[in-house]
Amino acid sequence: MSSLISNAELKSELEAILPNCRRLTIISAFMTQPATRWLSSLIADGGPVVQLVGRFSPLDFIKGSSDLNALRDCVNRGYTVKALTNLHAKIYQIDEDTIFNGSANFSGKGLALVDICNLEACTRIRACEQSKSFIDNIVNSAYELSPETINDMERYISEIEKIDKPELKMTWPEEIISQSKDLFVSDFPLSVPGDFVEEYEVNPSLAFAQIENTKGDFELASKLFKRSKAYKWLINRVLENESDRGLGFGQVSSLLHEVLADDPVPYRRQVKELQANLYFYLKIYAVDEIQIYIPGRNSEVLKLVKEQK
Repeated sequence: MSSLISNAELKSELEAILPNCRRLTIISAFMTQPATRWLSSLIADGGPVVQLVGRFSPLDFIKGSSDLNALRDCVNRGYTVKALTNLHAKIYQIDEDTIFNGSANFSGKGLALVDICNLEACTRIRACEQSKSFIDNIVNSAYELSPETINDMERYISEIEKIDKPELKMTWPEEIISQSKDLFVSDFPLSVPGDFVEEYEVNPSLAFAQIENTKGDFELASKLFKRSKAYKWLINRVLENESDRGLGFGQVSSLLHEVLADDPVPYRRQVKELQANLYFYLKIYAVDEIQIYIPGRNSEVLKLVKEQK
């Protein structure tokens, strides 16, 4: 049976394992230089294959939750560094058999590398095929960063630091970091507009967390909604399947169930709930682009407004 360990114990266990490992994957919302330098002290050049995945939103660097120099250090050492902007997980996978999972970020405070640190809890488990597949899915969905990309990120941050709307600091322009083409449950609204969602508190970079945080500014909220992956996916499906009858609720449900990349794939009932939530947002923020109507007693049907054709 797995038992909980503290981040100080996690640090000690990693220090014993990492010098002799062959492959290391670290998935962490935040990453800072004390942790990357600590890692470099444990692993010799030409050692294991190392890949790192972080959230890395612009606001994370502005607030100091992550550090661009930490990413530079890792890339310069030949590690693969990737960004996934809806990430909140903290996972350490060593070789093919050991996984640590919990609340500890790959940072000085998260791994108890500094005097004033967080108290975190983690569990050590033996990797099964489902867990490894889950981790691979995260890694494969993330965007790889090059030295040039990190330089572009730094320039962009310097341009937006003084902007007083934090929602505009949550995402990167497509020319710097392209959004993952995969769609996950977290890319969709987890409730109807106005409801409290704990996940939005935990991860404010989620698209619909940003929309909820800006609902007092209709123009900005509408802009954020229309550039969300969920809405872009939906409007493209309407364009592809447009007919005089429009695109029915059941058709959209089937398309959405097939495209979600979560492992395991959510049940159809959950998919329909996500879809219904999205339609509520659509009725508020995109009535100028998509019309929802109910022919007779049938379900909701989507059609583009004429100006969008």
